[in-house]
Amino acid sequence: MIAGIDVGGTKTHVRVEEAGAVVLDTSVPTSTWQHGGLLDDDENTTRLLALLDGIDGADEAPLVVGAHGLDSERQADQFRRLLAERHHGPTQAVNDVELLAPAAGFGDAIAVVVGTGSKVVAHTALGEPLSAGGYGFLLSDPGSAAALARDAVRAVVDARDTGARPDELGRLLMAHFGATDEVALCYAFTADATLTAWAALAPLVFTAADRGSALAVGVVEAAATELATGVGQVHARGAVGTDVVCAGGVIVNQPRLFEALVRHIDELGLGLAVHLIDVAPVLGAVALAQRLPAHASTK
Repeated sequence: MIAGIDVGGTKTHVRVEEAGAVVLDTSVPTSTWQHGGLLDDDENTTRLLALLDGIDGADEAPLVVGAHGLDSERQADQFRRLLAERHHGPTQAVNDVELLAPAAGFGDAIAVVVGTGSKVVAHTALGEPLSAGGYGFLLSDPGSAAALARDAVRAVVDARDTGARPDELGRLLMAHFGATDEVALCYAFTADATLTAWAALAPLVFTAADRGSALAVGVVEAAATELATGVGQVHARGAVGTDVVCAGGVIVNQPRLFEALVRHIDELGLGLAVHLIDVAPVLGAVALAQRLPAHASTK
């Protein structure tokens, strides 16, 4: 028996398999067990593991958890200790982005997730984790839904400062907020500076781009350039693999962004093949759990 858990910001996906058969495959809102941040409450780990209750042998099965919020090795080590203390079988914990490559059947690969947030993750030949970006929608996360909205509003007001009249991007954003001009747009946009509110605006960016907005096209291109830069950064630091696997709601559902990313990665001249995947990341957790020694602890 093996178990994998994918902890996302909104949803937690649990999968247990035995002899190739699926014993449990279920999803629950992360808020049902996680109080605050992943490491804010020690009992979060206990409540997470309780999702395996009722499955005979699951408490001793090799378990891998890929979790949103494990953004440094210190955080990962802390969470690994909590897992090892409370689960009877061997355990491992990684950032949830690290589930993408094994979920898609790749060995060594650079993973790029672009959805609610964005992050580039890879490993060195020694297995050491590497990452770029992923510092939150206010500062980073290029191409993510909220960051696209942030950059779109900035593009609109920058254009205003040059004396340009609003193009389709500006008109769509102002219509969304009922704003009469760019200044009113700024006030309305920043009045609710939350991930959910900003992320809801992302489709407008792509609609504007499809309608010929040069500003919107520029926003998408800049996001793709920044993501490709992240790929180049982890490669320069020793990332292994010749494949880049991309996943996440925005990149999967917006071909314009994916195509731009492929083009900018190609321009790096690193010989990387870029793949778009749309598989459940929890499958990566299960694949990694298969590699754990059946009766060893990772404490």
